[in-house]
This record gives sequence, C-alpha cells and structure tokens, in this order.
Amino acid sequence: MFPVSKTIDTAQERYLKRLSPELQEKIRKLEQIPLLPEWPDKTRGAPNICLRSALFGVIKRGQRRALKGEVIATNKGLDIRYTGWQLDQGDFDVLVQSLHLQTRYLERTPNNFIRFRIKTFLRDIGRHPGKSGKEWLKDCFRRLTATAIEINICFPHGRTNQLFTYAGSLIDEFYYNDKEQTYFLKINPKLAELFDAGWTQLQWQQRLQLTSDLAKWLHGFYSSHRIPYPMKVATLKILCGSSCKRLVDFRRILRMAMDELIRVESLENWKIDNTDKMHVQKNTTKTITE
Repeated sequence: MFPVSKTIDTAQERYLKRLSPELQEKIRKLEQIPLLPEWPDKTRGAPNICLRSALFGVIKRGQRRALKGEVIATNKGLDIRYTGWQLDQGDFDVLVQSLHLQTRYLERTPNNFIRFRIKTFLRDIGRHPGKSGKEWLKDCFRRLTATAIEINICFPHGRTNQLFTYAGSLIDEFYYNDKEQTYFLKINPKLAELFDAGWTQLQWQQRLQLTSDLAKWLHGFYSSHRIPYPMKVATLKILCGSSCKRLVDFRRILRMAMDELIRVESLENWKIDNTDKMHVQKNTTKTITE
C-alpha cells in the first residue's frame, strides 16, 4: 500500500468523537474532499480569482522570483497576498487539470488522494511526456504545494457586501511513484470555496492551441467576463503580471496575443482605441461563466 501521512489533530478528534457517527463522517468528508462544481469533459473549471489577477502571471523564462507576502495585482473587489515562487500559466494548467481530475471521480486512496499517470496528465495539458516534461511537472507541484496565499474577496450578498477570506496552499500533498510513473495528489479542500465567489468554464481545446503565455492569460481573463468592458493597455499589463519594462513592448506582444485569440475563435474581433483602451468582442458561443 502506498504510504500516506497519518498525522491527526488530537484535539479535533476529541471534539468529533462527541458527535454522532453520521455527523463525524460528514465533517471528515467535507475536510478531505473538495466539493467542486461539475463541468463538461471538454472544458475546465477555474475560479475567477485565478483568471482576473496576476496570481498566475506572465513570466519570462529565467525571471521567476521568490515572493514574501507580496500584494498581487487583481481586479477591484479582490485582495491577494502571496508567499512562494511566482506562479505562471504552466502552473495554472497543472492546477486546473488537477481540479478537473478531482471532479472525474478517478481512483482514490483511502485518504482521498487522486491517482494519475504522468504521461496521460502531461498529454492532457499539451506537454510532451518526456524526461524534461516529467521534471517540469514535479517542479510545478513543488511550487503549488509550497505556497501561502491569502485572498480577501468582497462580493454582493443580498443588500450588503460580504467579505470572504481564504488562506492556505493550493495543493496539500503529493507523492510520486517512480516505478509506476504515477502521482498521488491531494488538493487543499478549502480551495473549493474559491469557486463560490465565481468561476468559469474554459474551452480547453482553445487554450491548448495557444502558444504564448500572454494569450493564455488573456484567454482566461476574457473568458471570465460575459461582456468585457474596455480596459487600458497599461491596466492589462499590470493585471497579467507582465515583466515588460516598456509599455510599447507590451503593446506589441499584446497585439500578437489578441490575434491568437481570434485564430482559436475565442474572440470575434478586438481594437485599441485612441485613448489606448482595449475593446474586445467575444465569440459568445464558446465560453460559459458561472
């Protein structure tokens, strides 16, 4: 049997033992299994918080930084502080595919780890399943596990606004079986609560056809808006976490990325007006936002 962590909070266990067996079982299930919404197999579900911020940013090769309690650029109504190595669009692919597997009810261990084969996982996110791909995947899981994220969300609740706070890592634990070339993965169950503040179904085949990280970030960002509003190019640069020093350089790669979204039929058209605002028209038949 594959070894897993058996550390138990004894104080919590003493409290649980005072409850009925049925309630004990329900609480333990809620603690261990992320209760995620369901989405079709051809799409991938992602919290809007991840799509409308620089949490999974656009990072140039070799420029990934270690952050300590740094404020992450977000849309209005969100507040994110992050500690750990910067996360990019590759890390986002890995997290979203892991969430997708969590909803597919695949093989689980008694401790609610999901089990999957490395080659299949890499192919499903558009990566080559060779040696470099396997090492890259392990690095991604390291980053997603060694994170500390604090997210404060303010969203409408009846006639008032409600503040929701999430703090923790994205992935709790992972185990790697080199002989069988498989992973045992446990997602932080509290991550499911981020979906309550809004989530989006991403058209996965569209995303797999995109070649640049900026195009992937824009794909997620615009997918999370039913009707995108005009936005300054400078604001998009901040929100995606671009490391471009000059706005003129960012504007150039932005144009190429927007053309990619046209090519995969995510957008119908786009333009930058004379006030340097980006206007987009979505292909509304291709994206679903909750």
